[in-house]
Amino acid sequence: MKLKNFIKKYVEKNTMIRLWYKINGGSHELVSENYIEMEHQIVLGDYKNHNVIGVTDILCKGNYVEAVNIVIERK
Repeated sequence: MKLKNFIKKYVEKNTMIRLWYKINGGSHELVSENYIEMEHQIVLGDYKNHNVIGVTDILCKGNYVEAVNIVIERK
């Protein structure tokens, strides 16, 4: 499912989201350093047409530790 459709269907308004790529060994890599946006920004942004792989619970230090973490395919 495309990220924009996933967000519209499953994510509540005013939700902070971090996007991640899955890498070898089951780890994850943030799509861009300190990348975090509101759901309505992501639906309009550069990653909206990437496929969603899943949702994970990655703890991040710093601001917005409570953000939803969505894993997307790397294009």
